[in-house]
Amino acid sequence: MKKLIIGNWKLNPVSLKEAVKLTSLIEKTKKNTVVLCPPHVFLSSVKYPNLGAQDCFWEEKGAFTGQVSPLQLKNFKIKYVLVGHSERRFAGDDDHMVNAKIRLALANNIVPVLCVGYKTTVLQDDMEVTDIIKNQLDLGLAGLEAEKVVVAYEPVWAIGSGKTATPDHTEKIALFIKNRYGVEKVLYGGSVNPSNAQGFLAQRNVDGLLVGGASLVPSYFNKIINL
Repeated sequence: MKKLIIGNWKLNPVSLKEAVKLTSLIEKTKKNTVVLCPPHVFLSSVKYPNLGAQDCFWEEKGAFTGQVSPLQLKNFKIKYVLVGHSERRFAGDDDHMVNAKIRLALANNIVPVLCVGYKTTVLQDDMEVTDIIKNQLDLGLAGLEAEKVVVAYEPVWAIGSGKTATPDHTEKIALFIKNRYGVEKVLYGGSVNPSNAQGFLAQRNVDGLLVGGASLVPSYFNKIINL
């Protein structure tokens, strides 16, 4: 069964030339569904079967300086959009904003990838983690068709730290999300690399990965997307 593997480039690279070259080095595999999320400024120039955006706004148009709307993304044939990433939450996005972004993304036929796991810590057990993400999911998915939303579990302490949640823990969290909310796809993200990716992909209820730093290294990312 195909997995969904998303590469989040964040604020990398710094030039269009580098972005195009990086894309050219990433394989177009049929084994899994692969999505690249470059910075917004490169979306019109980077060519890959599935492209995603790193964020969007909750209005289609208007006096909102610096924002990018789902309608604009739709016109660039963007298929996925990350919403509620911990780095956006740290910058001020709350769950009501996240919900509004998801709502408008769905209205424009873009698959929202709702990131949860902000404010979790490495010391918390499964029950404590589910309490935190439950609040994010209750508000983020309120009034929406959850089966149309992909959820990415990203424990904030694992992002860019070189530390990861265990596959067993991730499986339990994924099962909780699916059973309680009717979500069909749950991904794991947080310091994913070629050495640990298989452990997560082998879990029955983990449907893919959200990859950060390793997606910027073609040799690493190609190994992950071909697992």
